[in-house]
Amino acid sequence: MFSEIGRISSLVIILLLGITPACGFINRLHDKLTGGQRDLRAVRVGNKTFTKADLNRYFDSRLSEFRDPETSDKIKSNLLDSFIDDKLLLDQAEKMNIQPDAESIKEAVSKISAGDAEGAQEIKNTDLEQDLIESLKTQQYLSDYLLKGVSVSNKDCEAYYKEHAGEFVKNDVVHVQEILVDDLSTAEKILKLLKEHSNKNFEDLARVYSKGPSASTGGDLGLFQRGELPEEFEKVIFRLAPGSISRIVGSKYGYHIFRLQEKILAHQQKLIEVEDQIKSKLLLERERETVNSKLAILRKSIPVEIRPSELDFTYVSAQFTTTEGSVP
Repeated sequence: MFSEIGRISSLVIILLLGITPACGFINRLHDKLTGGQRDLRAVRVGNKTFTKADLNRYFDSRLSEFRDPETSDKIKSNLLDSFIDDKLLLDQAEKMNIQPDAESIKEAVSKISAGDAEGAQEIKNTDLEQDLIESLKTQQYLSDYLLKGVSVSNKDCEAYYKEHAGEFVKNDVVHVQEILVDDLSTAEKILKLLKEHSNKNFEDLARVYSKGPSASTGGDLGLFQRGELPEEFEKVIFRLAPGSISRIVGSKYGYHIFRLQEKILAHQQKLIEVEDQIKSKLLLERERETVNSKLAILRKSIPVEIRPSELDFTYVSAQFTTTEGSVP
């Protein structure tokens, strides 16, 4: 799953967002750019070589949530594949002489430094700024050239909707109000008052007695589909008729009385309700297919060399071959 997530974040138009702003990353920038790593030529893509420091800079912003040593080799291998794929696309962008404008670079630096002026100045004229510029080049290549003609028509959406109608069935939805109190005797008193007034005073009683956060709005909890409420609540609430109140339901929070304001039964959503959702899904799939098809061609036409002795992990992917010799 991580490999697929990494591919999407690295290869679609939002490629730039893979580099996340972090103060610690800025603070470590100097250490990353000095001290021996720069001389270790680990990877060559076409006529460009990349050092261990280049790889670590790429890995650093993407590994914060993946520190399990048992999967480290696999995760870093997948990241190295993504790094190389990014460089293959960059090669195409540079062959087209794509150059991001100054305003785009300034905006990207501002994002990575989280708007901090001092942090932005630290990025200027460093390898990190160059990384940002290269990401912008690739982003522009994808949006202006490779993915420019990729689109989804209304007919495409309609065809998908007909073939996958089961994906667009809306579950039962209930609109629920609640009164929550601490003791059973108070709950029984409220239940008696509700019955005396045919439940019409529910909102007033909720404002006076309920200790729940919804008290100020008359106990209005909002809309819920099946599966979104605790099971012990659903068993009671979904059996109610609109306008009726529940029995007293005890929980670790106290004693609840529910009122069903409205129920919308499960139904097939219309195409107009889900058309934007379908279009986004199909567009992402077609963009991914277009990028992957292009990468398959580039992997065959542009030489790639990996020197495993200069990696701090074991490359276990079959995407690219490794070489024991030096990467020139």
